[in-house]
Amino acid sequence: MNNWFYQPEIPFYMWGTAHLITIVLIFSIIFSLFLWKKSLLPYRRTIRLTVGSLLIISRISLEFWYIRTETWDIRSSLPLELCSISSLVCGIMLLTKNRQLFEVFYFIGIGGAIQAILTPDLNFGFPQYRFWQFFIDHMLLILAPLMMISLYQFTITIRSVLKAFITINAIAVIVFIINLSLSANYMFLRHKPSAASLLDLLGPYPWYLLSLEGITLVVFFILYSPFAWKNFKTKNNRF
Repeated sequence: MNNWFYQPEIPFYMWGTAHLITIVLIFSIIFSLFLWKKSLLPYRRTIRLTVGSLLIISRISLEFWYIRTETWDIRSSLPLELCSISSLVCGIMLLTKNRQLFEVFYFIGIGGAIQAILTPDLNFGFPQYRFWQFFIDHMLLILAPLMMISLYQFTITIRSVLKAFITINAIAVIVFIINLSLSANYMFLRHKPSAASLLDLLGPYPWYLLSLEGITLVVFFILYSPFAWKNFKTKNNRF
């Protein structure tokens, strides 16, 4: 099997050279979306459909990778992690221009993807397929709602925060029930990962889940703040 596709003896090093370069490239591309907004507007439909399709294809391709490398396991390979769910939903959102999905997964997709890019739960280092798929998928997950803001003028309201918070908890309940039936641990809802992670700072099970609820709300309000500031300035300019 080609080295780029599967070579588990090449591990991923968090904050290593490949990781840092990848982070810089990802956020440079995201910044370019707004920097070149006017130039991209004539191609916005093509961009939207391309990114939407890539998000869905990326997640489906991961299932083929699991099967091809004989690592597929029903307890860990289903698209039930939050970013996997977000990738599929954001792909549909882009293909359909669905505003309801946008205002919910603006928060869930961006919040989860940024955390994943900065602190990846990844075992495969550069230049393997899984390395590329992981970072490209999460970059597109951030780009998806941002391009709807930049190229289609979609916006967020305070109600969107509540909708997103209710949605993410509803997803967690469904995934938790599936976890119980499969003896799985999708979204780390039954226990922390075996390796060291940021969850270690949030207390023991199940209290770290409550800590995550608080962190989720804080992140959602941070993501809402640009829209709150814009609305505040608009109201003030009327007087």
